[in-house]
Formats: sequence, C-alpha cells, structure tokens
Amino acid sequence: MFTIENLNGEYVGGVNLNSIDEKNCTFSIGVQVDRDHRGKGYGTRAINILLKYAFLELRLKQV
Repeated sequence: MFTIENLNGEYVGGVNLNSIDEKNCTFSIGVQVDRDHRGKGYGTRAINILLKYAFLELRLKQV
C-alpha cells in the first residue's frame, strides 16, 4: 500500500495494487481517501501514478 499525502505532508489516504496475477499479467486497484479530502483530485492523481507504475515498471497488462 502506498500513502497519499497532500503538499503539506498530511495523510490524505492510500492506494494499492491487489490481486496481482503474474501469470496473466492482471491486477486490481484499491483506493481510499479520507472524507475531508474527497473531491480534490487526490484519488485520481494517485491512481494515475499507480497505473503508470503497474504498466511501465511491473509490466502488467490489464486491470
């Protein structure tokens, strides 16, 4: 799990890769953003970064 922080270093939530299947190169994503920080783009940005990591670094193929 990766922590999501705002620019002030405050905890905002978390995002992680789940159910990684290396044989079929598939995975799922989980994201949690604290209620006070929802609607500010933190989850969207974290998912975009995690997808780049999964596809480009881990070479997974399908969500």
